[in-house]
Amino acid sequence: MKTLIACYSYTGTTLTVAQKLQEQINADLTRIEPVKDRWYVIKAIHAYLEKKWPIKPCITDVSVYDCLIVCCPVWAGRTPSGVNQYLEEVLNTSGKKFAALVTMGGEGNQMATTQIHNALEAKGMEFIAKTAIGGKAQKSGEWEKMVQDFGGKFNEE
Repeated sequence: MKTLIACYSYTGTTLTVAQKLQEQINADLTRIEPVKDRWYVIKAIHAYLEKKWPIKPCITDVSVYDCLIVCCPVWAGRTPSGVNQYLEEVLNTSGKKFAALVTMGGEGNQMATTQIHNALEAKGMEFIAKTAIGGKAQKSGEWEKMVQDFGGKFNEE
C-alpha cells in the first residue's frame, strides 16, 4: 500500500515519531508548515477554536497514494490550525484509506483524532486506525513500540 504521511511538528517530537513510522512502513513524508509562525499561546487558542492558518506548499494531492496518515501534536485538545488547513486542501481522496497519529504532552482526552477522522471521512476516505502518544510514553521510550504496533496495521493491508 503506497502511503503518504502528512506531518506537522512544532518542537520536532511529532516529526521524530512520523519519521520512525515512515521508515517502518516505507512511506513518503510531507511536512505541513505554516507560512508565518505565531506565538504558541495564540496557536493553542486558534487550535481550540478550530481555525485554519495558511500553510506552505506540500503534497496535498493524494491521487498516487492508497493511504494518508496525518501526524500532528495536540494543542488545547485539538488539531493545530495548519493541520486544519491541510485537511481542507487535501485532494483526490475518494476511496483512499486514512489514519491519524497524534502526540501530546499530557495523557488526557483529546478531540484531534476525531477532527481528522471527521474531515477525511467527509472527503470519502476510509478509516484504518488511530493512536495517541502521550507524554509518559514519549519520556519512557514506549512511543517506539506504539509506533511499531501502529505501523503493523499498514503492513497487514
